[in-house]
Amino acid sequence: MVDGVAPTRRRFLAAGAGAATFSLAGCLDGDGSASTATFTLGTSASFAGLNPLATASSHSWILLDLVHESGTVVDPVTFDVRPNVFTDWRVTDAGDLNTDAGPAVDVAVRDGLTFTDGTPLTVDDVLFTYRYLREQRPARYLPVVSPIAAVERAPGDWDVRLRLSEPVGTYASSTLALPILPAHVWRDVEDYRRYRPTERGGPVGLGPGRVTSYDPDTSASLAFRDPDDYALSTLDWRRAHDVLDAGGPFLDALRVQVYGSDAALQRAFLDDEVDAVFRTAATSAISEIEAAPGKTLVEGGATGFGYYGFNLRREPLDDLVFRQALAFAFDDYHYVTELHDGYVTRGDFVVPPGYTAVRPETATDAELLTDPATEAYAYRGRDDGAALDVAAVRDFLTSGDPITGTPGTYAGRSYPGSLTGVRASQRGARHDYTFGPVRSAALADADTDIELRVDGRTIPDILGGPLEFLITPASRSPERSAMTTDWIETLGRLGIPATRTVVSLTAMVEAVYAREEFDVYPLSVGGLSPFAVTSLYSLFHGDNADAAGDDTVRANNPTGYGLDAHASADDLIGRALRETDADRRNALARRAVERIYLDAPVMVTEYPHIRWPLDTDAWTNYVADIPAPGSTNLATELRQLRPRG
Repeated sequence: MVDGVAPTRRRFLAAGAGAATFSLAGCLDGDGSASTATFTLGTSASFAGLNPLATASSHSWILLDLVHESGTVVDPVTFDVRPNVFTDWRVTDAGDLNTDAGPAVDVAVRDGLTFTDGTPLTVDDVLFTYRYLREQRPARYLPVVSPIAAVERAPGDWDVRLRLSEPVGTYASSTLALPILPAHVWRDVEDYRRYRPTERGGPVGLGPGRVTSYDPDTSASLAFRDPDDYALSTLDWRRAHDVLDAGGPFLDALRVQVYGSDAALQRAFLDDEVDAVFRTAATSAISEIEAAPGKTLVEGGATGFGYYGFNLRREPLDDLVFRQALAFAFDDYHYVTELHDGYVTRGDFVVPPGYTAVRPETATDAELLTDPATEAYAYRGRDDGAALDVAAVRDFLTSGDPITGTPGTYAGRSYPGSLTGVRASQRGARHDYTFGPVRSAALADADTDIELRVDGRTIPDILGGPLEFLITPASRSPERSAMTTDWIETLGRLGIPATRTVVSLTAMVEAVYAREEFDVYPLSVGGLSPFAVTSLYSLFHGDNADAAGDDTVRANNPTGYGLDAHASADDLIGRALRETDADRRNALARRAVERIYLDAPVMVTEYPHIRWPLDTDAWTNYVADIPAPGSTNLATELRQLRPRG
């Protein structure tokens, strides 16, 4: 490929020669010794274990994605589900099985594969994997394994049968996409949480990589095995692909170096200490990287979004009217254009723009990201400038009429109605809003002479203090830190007392996901499914919210959305999960996505512009314009990259 140009099948042949930093294995250095193609990746955070069933760390999965393989894979270019360890699969209806139970999925297991320790793969390994995951129920895979009622040998030409308790619409990309475990390694592991792969010569998987060194706080290395021992890189669909090359990885080794901060990591890349950066370039570093010779920002699509989450268990955040009023006071233009210098896209729905099949705009062929129905919560600035139209937002609160999907004018702005025809869960205000004299100390210096009352009480009367925004230190996210301060100031002009509390990321995660002790918090999420429904279930279904307030439970849905009927998309998400027809499933997903938008348990603020920093003086054959080339699809890039020369 000519670097930075849309990919073609023959891109490597078109790649020009450059100053080679690394040479292919088998070539000779000046002293006659063989050199290796070692790619060095930099990251700003430590690893968190190499147990594929226990760690959710994206940094750990830099390595694990190259060690383990699944039955099926999702094509990063077309989003089609492709064969991998499984050569074929079929769904058999319950009626055909002469049983009252749910359907079954039969799979055929590929012959001739070996694990990274040289042990051949057998059907018994696949049977063991699914039985072990059903028994152990690891949190990472619980939503996927829960519908599996039994694991059996299949009849006829099929190898394994998975009996399901109910239909699973995305079974091919979820049920069949679990990592295949080596039975000879895991059979004696009684509790998956106690397994330490490095103490047993592991991790062991079917992938192309084998971990050769591992220090969680400093670095890790991985060696790639001989292509002759890794048959999955030359499958027919890979050979026929219009973008991806078959036969990789074309590297000999990967080294991942841990740096103490994002700033140190970006500097290491510019100083040629690393060949690429994990994830994407920081906004503050983009201009310097663009000006650096031999450095390329590989563009890709977002797989997630940045957002603020609201605790729906607390008054008045349990009211849609109040949450929507908070959103009206968020100056999205200032955040996106001025603080982020336009290096992010204004957010709206809880699926990124590239996943068009499950975006609500697709229902009516509306303009992506710009249709007025995607701007229901746009900043309510006055016509004469950027200042908030305080009177309009106060009137919205006191009227008690939220945006529910019905056309109308809300806080001075016209809304055309929902794109999918869905309506919000809540149709009217849950509380009565009035304004009276300022009583709260948090508003002492605010540009207001009146304060919001909720059912006659001030917010500090209800919450025990001002509305609290958790925020990580400015050094971690200067744009978000500055925006939170601006937002709180704007809310003060509205008469809503708010404050910010600076905490470490670890402390925020603990407060949000374990204790649910928060009012408002900002975070980002990535790696979402292009089919949407499994991600929607994980992040927004009531099954994954902690209803009991158990501090030992770390639920994926900390806002509590779905726990009450006045804020829930559970029915739509559940129907989409069970729907096996792709068109009907996508239509249900689009309705669920727009219901979540209207219910506003979170406020999506941005989609990142993915720009993966890569040293293209040393490396070529990268793939642009796929989702998250430096994170979610980093393994794809590492299977494609070739050293120049």
